[in-house]
Amino acid sequence: MPDRLHLDGVWPGSVTVRRGWAKALARPWNDDFPDPAVRLERGTHEFLRAVAELLGSMGSGIVYSPALYPSATKVWISAGFAPFRLLDVMEMALGAGIGAPEHEVEATNVPDWDPLVAIDHLAFDGFWRMSEAGLVEAMRATPRATVLTARIENELAGYALVGSQMTVSYLQRVAVDPSFAGRGIGGSLVQASALWASKRGSRALVLNLRPENDRARRLYEREGFQARETPLHLLRYRA
Repeated sequence: MPDRLHLDGVWPGSVTVRRGWAKALARPWNDDFPDPAVRLERGTHEFLRAVAELLGSMGSGIVYSPALYPSATKVWISAGFAPFRLLDVMEMALGAGIGAPEHEVEATNVPDWDPLVAIDHLAFDGFWRMSEAGLVEAMRATPRATVLTARIENELAGYALVGSQMTVSYLQRVAVDPSFAGRGIGGSLVQASALWASKRGSRALVLNLRPENDRARRLYEREGFQARETPLHLLRYRA
């Protein structure tokens, strides 16, 4: 008889699911969509399917994967997850010639999450917003990470979250308050992120975005990002 799943934590907060050596982490997708988002730390597709069934039973029956490269989707598809959305990937080579930010940008490793979440909710539509749990998870995804903030007349205008791992850095998030749109805040945050990454020895800065987000794409292209051919896959499971 297979070992039972063990759930640590209280849903709808962040929880850990274990069975023997296998382990998965889960949290609500965001504040507007409380369906579980799960990350497989280690385990087989049978374990992942059991986790998805357990988590699905706690809500609407839908469970989401992280954004995955095609090579990482096999175990998820074997567990019963199906394609849901594609995310484009862009990359910027780091070196000489990174522009200086027009606006002053400050870095912190101990951010006040509430105002950042408020900016995020203004900048993005429901499903694509990030909660505090999502931002904390993104910050912990790499060995080194920081939050960069830009202000206008002492009012928070936007933020970026960037992390570094070995010779690659990841621009996890850029969000600008729409009331400050068109004032160069996004460009300053991207440039400051590139400078931060370069100073930590990264050779490239990578990000992902929705294919339909043309405004963000134009910003990233102006700052030197180029599209990669291989997209990321967001999968979902219907329990």
